[in-house]
Amino acid sequence: MLRDHRLEDAALTCRDVEVDLAGRLLHARGVPGGLIVADVTERRERERELREVAMVLSHEFRTPVTAIKGLLEAVAVTDSDEIRERFVNLSLQETGRLERLVEDLAVEFRPRARRTFEFGEAARRVLRLTGDEFERRGVRVRVRGARVLVRCDPDKLVQVLINLLENAARHGPNPGDVTVTARADDEKEGFVSVRVTDGGARLPDYEGIFASRTKGAASRGSGLGLSIVTRLVRDWRGRVWGRHTGRGNEFGFTVPAGQDRREDR
Repeated sequence: MLRDHRLEDAALTCRDVEVDLAGRLLHARGVPGGLIVADVTERRERERELREVAMVLSHEFRTPVTAIKGLLEAVAVTDSDEIRERFVNLSLQETGRLERLVEDLAVEFRPRARRTFEFGEAARRVLRLTGDEFERRGVRVRVRGARVLVRCDPDKLVQVLINLLENAARHGPNPGDVTVTARADDEKEGFVSVRVTDGGARLPDYEGIFASRTKGAASRGSGLGLSIVTRLVRDWRGRVWGRHTGRGNEFGFTVPAGQDRREDR
């Protein structure tokens, strides 16, 4: 009647077992004279999602924490009041970002802090936070389309740009150039396409690398960077892509276009 020897064995030996049958995960517990069976498919899926969220949050927290640590270390050794003030302000900005990440944990469905702003606002913030690492690697970043208006959560856009730029800096030519271009998307009206282009060699797979925990053979990272990009971009109903062009690798995404700053006043 049980049609599976693992369930029969659990019943006869009074042991616990999990069995995948026809796409459903069953937890069976043998008891004297019987077998208790529960469908735990949804529970295990939720557990898997929670583990994935924990890994994603770990990746997202690491960026501002690393930035704050570096800024405070610089404050501790500088004698310039001007530099000290600027670094303290940047530290406070990133502390606010951490605070919002914590709020995301407490309020899962909190409305996103979307607003209209110039793309260059986010790009400049990213370059302030990553400039030292890029300079050390000999990577020059050029931004085009800084005046293009976008509408999204600024912190999420900063996270997407950081992940893509760090990916380009690590796997593209060092020293080399990375170009970030924002312009109205010809294929999807109402969106802006953002392209991060480096001079790297062609990759074997441009779709699979956006999957969770996929990373290059020489990478020491978590492999979550591009999957985080996918999750954040899809949250504002955008799309992501990777491809090789005549200038090198191009990783891009779309973000909703902003119409007029006055709409947020």
